[in-house]
Parts: sequence; C-alpha cells; structure tokens
Amino acid sequence: MKSIKKENLMPTIVLGMICIVVAAVLALLNMLTAPAIAEETERRQTQSLTDAFPSEAAYADLAFEELTELSDVPDTVTGVYREKGGRGYAVLLSTKTNFTASGTAMNITVAVDTEGKILGICLTSYTESKDIGKDSYPKEFYGKDKEAVEATPHVSGASYSSRAFRAALADALAVLESNGLTGGGAS
Repeated sequence: MKSIKKENLMPTIVLGMICIVVAAVLALLNMLTAPAIAEETERRQTQSLTDAFPSEAAYADLAFEELTELSDVPDTVTGVYREKGGRGYAVLLSTKTNFTASGTAMNITVAVDTEGKILGICLTSYTESKDIGKDSYPKEFYGKDKEAVEATPHVSGASYSSRAFRAALADALAVLESNGLTGGGAS
C-alpha cells in the first residue's frame, strides 16, 4: 500500500475548506434574505388578487379545509380566496411545462364570479421560452366558463405554454364548481 504524501493531501483539504466557507456564506445570505423574499412574495400575491378582479376587491383566505372535497383539488391550485363582497373567488395557480425555465413555475391568479365565469386574470410569473401573449392571451378567457375555457384554442408556437395555462384555468373553475362555490351550487 502506498502512503499518502502531504503534498497530495493538501489540495483536497484546501478545496474542502473552501467549500465549507462558501456553504456557510450562502447559508448566512439565505438566512438574511429569506424574510425579504417572503415579504415580497406575499406582496406580489396580494397585488395579484387586486389586479385579477376588475374592480376594487378585498379577499379573505379560504382555507383548503373549507373546501368540501379535498381530493378534488389538483396540484395546480395553490390557494383559494373568497371576495369579501360576495362577488366571487380568486384562485392562485401554479403550473409548469417541458419548457419551464430554471424550475420556476407559471403562476396565475384568476378571479371568478359566483356563476363560474372568469372576471380577470393576472399572470404573476412567466418564464417560459415562448411568449403566449402575456397581455393578450389571458384576456381571451374573460367571461368564459369551464367548458368555454377548455374549448379555447392554444397559441401556435407556444403550444405547451398555452395548453398549461388553459388547463390551469380549467382546474381553478373545476375546484370552485365541484365544491359548490360557483354555478348552480354557489352559496
């Protein structure tokens, strides 16, 4: 067996120490920036609720426990809010496609009236490689119910993105409908 020479071992030790120091610095930076990032995320989410509703609205968090059929909540639905004036709901959505950049999701806030029709949409995060028409495409869904959303054509050249967008909107409408919050069973 060969003995390990000191000059062969030193680069490994130095590299290991550098890795430990860099990891400690990154952990410290994460600890310092995490509250600011969480605050900004909350601010953007709150702003998206306001932006999605066509007029001034205030929301109350509708916890998933309040939904009667938890098994009917797809993974794309990340939050449901009740508009305090009784005009409808806002659903927070998160979806991905094969072309989602750097692991971030397409985040969408959709406002839905008590009849199950889309009042407004706010695209809060979009990192797809192809642009579905961030401003124009969402507006095509205003006033549509679940069936009309599913029948809306996708954008040529951004098929994956527009299909994921459309499917997420259909999930939002289905969750509200299946839990009796919109449509014929709306309270």
